Amino acid sequence: MRIPRSIRVSRLAASAAIAIILGCSTVATPETKQASPAAVGVDARRVDPVIEAWKFGEKPGECIDVGTHRIHSTLRDPTIRDRMQVFLPTALDHYRSAIIPLPAPDGPIDVYLFGTRSDWIAYTRERLPEEAAMYERLGRGGYTLEGDAVLYDIGRWDTFTIAAHEGWHAYTQRVFRHPLPVWLEEGIACYMEGVRGNSNGAPPTFMPWRNFERFGELRDVMARERFVSLAELIEGTPQDYLRDGRNTLLGYYAQTWALVHFLMEGEGGRYRDGLERLLEDAIEGRISSTIWSSSRAGSRNERRMAIGRQVGPAVLREYFNEDIDAISAQYEAFVRALVRRGNGERIWRGEAPVYDPAASPVATPAAKPAATPAAAPKR
Repeated sequence: MRIPRSIRVSRLAASAAIAIILGCSTVATPETKQASPAAVGVDARRVDPVIEAWKFGEKPGECIDVGTHRIHSTLRDPTIRDRMQVFLPTALDHYRSAIIPLPAPDGPIDVYLFGTRSDWIAYTRERLPEEAAMYERLGRGGYTLEGDAVLYDIGRWDTFTIAAHEGWHAYTQRVFRHPLPVWLEEGIACYMEGVRGNSNGAPPTFMPWRNFERFGELRDVMARERFVSLAELIEGTPQDYLRDGRNTLLGYYAQTWALVHFLMEGEGGRYRDGLERLLEDAIEGRISSTIWSSSRAGSRNERRMAIGRQVGPAVLREYFNEDIDAISAQYEAFVRALVRRGNGERIWRGEAPVYDPAASPVATPAAKPAATPAAAPKR
């Protein structure tokens, strides 16, 4: 189903992401983006990139085809240019293996990487004239549109971080037959940002916990008492938070980053099976039918919201825990334990923080048993 571009930003699932540094926005169509017949398969990675002339307007640039990605660039920094050719394929490998094995895209992913913010704005105004003003409010960030990541040079560290974030959105928009709920799509994009650079041109090492940007913002959220309950967090989109101001949006990203770690590791790992099943259903296009026929997902309106705008509690109830109050309390306890003094050093090393729920100031009520429907077969 094609959705008019004028409503895609608020409505689309894989969409709804706006990142400021680090934030993002994805605007997508639910269909997988098809590669041209001549496209090189993503697994046919080249040792020597194929470089051709390309330009945006009158600005000269180049298209660098590395097999997995085509980088349309007006970059001026040769370090970012050269390292990005290794970074993007390595990030794609990470996406496909970090949580469960995921399939390759059917062709190279297009990345538009501009050397200046003014070029990025001009491109956005040309491609998204009706929504450009909203994206210009991002500050330092980027977005993904119909499987294409659109970025600009925001510094040698941050450009790679935003490329990892937007790269996840570009990947899911091309591969997933049904989009994830917005809060999970954004949370996993933040989860994929954690990385450590290596010397001598070696590929980077992706480490989901090594994300001091999100961790620092999460600590600030808790210190300033701006924590948003899980029940409220899953109701909004990045666009909603962008309208409230940059700090609120950064807090949203930090909390969704923590939420993915919670679903992976919190409560003794009880929610990881649900996360894996949800990703499998996204690949196979089963989320809508699962939610619509579920006796656990909630009211008819909540199921409509989950399928249409990809927000609300229906997915949380079906795949993780029917008791929203219980899982919300567990999540808050996890976050409070995560930001405790002394964990910053472990985050910097890319290690899981020391997590002791019993030491958390938030009492966790006895949870109802999580739903345990038969999981889809693993790939």
